[in-house]
Amino acid sequence: MGVDRRTLPPPGDPPPARFPEIGRETLAGGTRLWTAPHRDQALVSVTLLLPAGSAADPPGAEGLAGFTAALLDEGTLSRPGMRLHEALGRIGGRLAADVTSDATILSVSALSRYARDALALLVEMATEPRFDPADVDRVRAIRLNRIAQRRHVAGAVADRAHLKVLYGSHPYGHPPIGEERALGGLGTDDVRAFHTAHYGPARWTVIAVGAADVVATADLVGALGRSANRRAAGARRGAGASEAAPPAGHDGARCGTGEPGVPGAPPVPATRLTFIAREGAVQSEIRIGQLGVARRVSDYPAIALMNMVLGGQFVSRLNLNLREARGYTYGVGTAFDARRGRGPFTLRTAVDAGVTVEAVREAIREVCEIRDIRPVTEDELEVARPALTRGFARNFETAAQVARGAMRLAMYDLPDDEYATFVPRVAAVDAEQVTRAASRHLDPDALSVVVVGPPEVRPSLGRLGLGEPVEP
Repeated sequence: MGVDRRTLPPPGDPPPARFPEIGRETLAGGTRLWTAPHRDQALVSVTLLLPAGSAADPPGAEGLAGFTAALLDEGTLSRPGMRLHEALGRIGGRLAADVTSDATILSVSALSRYARDALALLVEMATEPRFDPADVDRVRAIRLNRIAQRRHVAGAVADRAHLKVLYGSHPYGHPPIGEERALGGLGTDDVRAFHTAHYGPARWTVIAVGAADVVATADLVGALGRSANRRAAGARRGAGASEAAPPAGHDGARCGTGEPGVPGAPPVPATRLTFIAREGAVQSEIRIGQLGVARRVSDYPAIALMNMVLGGQFVSRLNLNLREARGYTYGVGTAFDARRGRGPFTLRTAVDAGVTVEAVREAIREVCEIRDIRPVTEDELEVARPALTRGFARNFETAAQVARGAMRLAMYDLPDDEYATFVPRVAAVDAEQVTRAASRHLDPDALSVVVVGPPEVRPSLGRLGLGEPVEP
């Protein structure tokens, strides 16, 4: 039988996302243990979720959560840094530490036969960090140098200014790496105090993913419970202090428990147009945004589809306008950074400095029109849906990916069937629901604009009708 190569075969339905069933157990000390089986028999992935991210940084100590996490692999009370990494190497272990606005995420992957050893090392790092003053000074210097380097990257400058405009002194108003002035004043005592306040095992969610006979054993559960409680007690005795309460105003509630602690919304920004001059720049970095949504918002699938149509893919309205039709930019994109509280909605692009005003106008126009003047069409949805759904199942192929997925369920208090139902929920959204989501969650009158560009751009910005530009 011949094959007609002139016509592409029609695409099939998106494959279902099969997320494994999660086993849950609460240990005597309050640690929550989640386990999930995985077909990969060789590796186990363990994630430790702490509900204390950069939003838990005390006022004046912006960057403390990230600084603390960065020091964990510098050694423990019983193992200097080199010995700790040698122990990881012997079990084929890989360690990662990540700090978001809402949480600190520690993870380790190792060969399955060393699951207990990997878990023990992870617990040891979380409960018995060495915090040697020399290491503290060195890591602080590295992070300060990184902040200094970012001052020379226009995109990083624009991102930082965008957060500050939207959130001000709100806990979401600074990136996890922190602020230079605050970080420069932090020392060993500050790191120890933050660790004592936020790293107690009673606040942990530990997620183990791997071969079913490895992650479901009572032996693993017992090892975690004994190790966590013994090490936590020893660490508290070593520090000479009991677990403290989180600093006032920056409550990091336990992820996955539904407890209060989600940061409230900040006041409406007083500034709608911010300009930062960069001598010699030939481009303008542009950020346009407003307060977005929390991850648990009820119409999340409609928001995701609306964002794809507006600026979430190459064939989005913004990219087809600013790049393809007008040639202002190599690319433009939008994103809702949905957090436990209301994260930012951000439009990002860089344009030739001479078309800065025109690019901002066109971008704002697209945001305005998707709400009502030019609502989303079914044809646009036919393109946006596959972009969200066809590759969705690939997000849960490896043990590490499953562990990250479970971690997000815990962090945002999402239902167990969140991933299994995501594709059908997206498929069920129609154009009217997407337009309603745009009208509800995009407000042109609330948009703030940040421009980082050459000084000669500044006088033209007054034509945008957003008031005189403010220079921070």
